[in-house]
Amino acid sequence: MQKEELKTTLREYMGIIRLSGYESRMAYRFKDDLSKYTDQVMIDKTGNVIATFPGSDPEAPHLMVFAHMDVIGFVISRIEPDGFLRIERVGGISEKIVQGIPVMVGSENGDYYPGLIGAKAYHIQSPADKAKVDPFPSLFIDIGAKSMEQVHELGIHVGCPVTFAPHYVELLGDRIAGAYIDDAAGLTNLLQIASALAEKKPECTVHLVGTVMEEFNARGAMMAARSVKTDMAICLLGPGAGDTPDQRGVNNVVLGGGPGVTLFNFHGKGTLNGNIAHKGLFELIKKSAQDSGITLQRSAARGALSDTAYLQLENDGIPCLDMGMPDRYSHSPMETCDLNDLEQVGIVVTGAIYGINRDFNLHRY
Repeated sequence: MQKEELKTTLREYMGIIRLSGYESRMAYRFKDDLSKYTDQVMIDKTGNVIATFPGSDPEAPHLMVFAHMDVIGFVISRIEPDGFLRIERVGGISEKIVQGIPVMVGSENGDYYPGLIGAKAYHIQSPADKAKVDPFPSLFIDIGAKSMEQVHELGIHVGCPVTFAPHYVELLGDRIAGAYIDDAAGLTNLLQIASALAEKKPECTVHLVGTVMEEFNARGAMMAARSVKTDMAICLLGPGAGDTPDQRGVNNVVLGGGPGVTLFNFHGKGTLNGNIAHKGLFELIKKSAQDSGITLQRSAARGALSDTAYLQLENDGIPCLDMGMPDRYSHSPMETCDLNDLEQVGIVVTGAIYGINRDFNLHRY
């Protein structure tokens, strides 16, 4: 896939509503797209989309490359008598960035309606109001309804999903901004990899997977691995860039600097889990990048994790590595990326896949 094709796919995927736990629209679209490259595509019981590309050597280990289909958002927790909607967040969203933003409100029959998260007008804010961040229990959504009955007539009830409204902007150069680049970028890379595997069969069998519920409980990939019985896995989820004024000094990752590999991540707030990259997989990625003339960026960070934290503990251990396209402003309505990084992720991972054979050492050392 060329860069323009990747950009078109990224834009389309960003615009598909797919709150964690409500990924069906994305799942069926992704299944259709993968079916252009292999006839072995399925949706498992959990909702993961799995495309299998059989390898030429049955003795070579199986590899699962995955990206999550779901996104962060909200769920309706209460409907006020006058039609306003109270919400709880799904996934990691800061209260600082949500007031006044447009949203899409889902109904039990699958329709979505535009709305917005209310924001008190500046002119009526007290000095104390201006200095504080309103907590989620105080926030509400306005869809223009005048009563609870009118909301119910639309099929909107407690428990219905809410997402950021789709948004897409082309910035200078090859940079894109908008809602839900995380992880439309990874899904785009999976399609890029699929197009290459359809042209040239690798030695190892490859499962390309769009996973569910990463933003909710980071367990979708674990369930997919149980379906395909993979031996090893690469998660396509890149690190945050540290090149903006507020992030300088956090890490060495820059937008446009090439694919980012996360060598260490850890989340200690009640989770006590993370992933340390498998050395053999990292060596494969390094060699592929070197062969392609692509610069790799490295990241090591606390405070976040991915599905690999749990996937690595399946069976007798599954070697895992996290890598992907760096981004700015993650988990905001205007995430930002560089298309050159996106393209290079697919090139590097594809090259690594062709480097896997029956002699690959699955052990950590």
